[in-house]
Amino acid sequence: MSQVSNAAAKYTWDDFFRDVNRLTVTAVVYWIGILAMAVGLIVGWLEGGPDNPVYALMVTAWTWVLGLGVAIPVLLRIPPRWFRVPAGERVLHRVLGVGVFGWLLRHSGYNRRLVHPMWGFSINRAGLPLRALAAKGGASAHGTSFAIHIVLAALALLTGHPRGALWILLPGVVLHLYPVLLQRAMLLRLQPLLDQLALKPLASVTLEGGARTAARRSSSV
Repeated sequence: MSQVSNAAAKYTWDDFFRDVNRLTVTAVVYWIGILAMAVGLIVGWLEGGPDNPVYALMVTAWTWVLGLGVAIPVLLRIPPRWFRVPAGERVLHRVLGVGVFGWLLRHSGYNRRLVHPMWGFSINRAGLPLRALAAKGGASAHGTSFAIHIVLAALALLTGHPRGALWILLPGVVLHLYPVLLQRAMLLRLQPLLDQLALKPLASVTLEGGARTAARRSSSV
């Protein structure tokens, strides 16, 4: 019994993200749960419709849990250029109050208690590439979840449920769209630093090659 509890205590988020998209017990349990929740949403729509706020909460809970499983598969399939954030997007972030949203997450303890334990790396210069990868993964997960909110809200609107469409869309904006924008704002801050890190090895290789060339020339004189 103690061995089982110790194994459970040692199971980390890295282990979960590694196992959830492979043929493991974790993946089987997780995806069966996701499928069961999806069936519940379909039944709830057919039986009572999407106008009840409780239904929107069910959708939000499902997309939140779903994001954990789709983060890596979506990240691997998105073209890298989609994660290159243009400098002009910073204006949009300021207008929408993305910085305020990030401030609230930091000071509420959400990042410290839920986000940082998922990373498994230190926030320093050496960890910048991993921090950027975490931002891309977060944007992939929340972006996928927000797309589902949009589709369901549009479906509710087209089937004569405008109030249900609003209930479904609003939680998606707060819990998924803003996190996507926050991760893109982080990538915008990281891009110059990552570019510098990428240029340093190239510069050292160039200097080393130049030194070797100069040495050969001096030896041949």
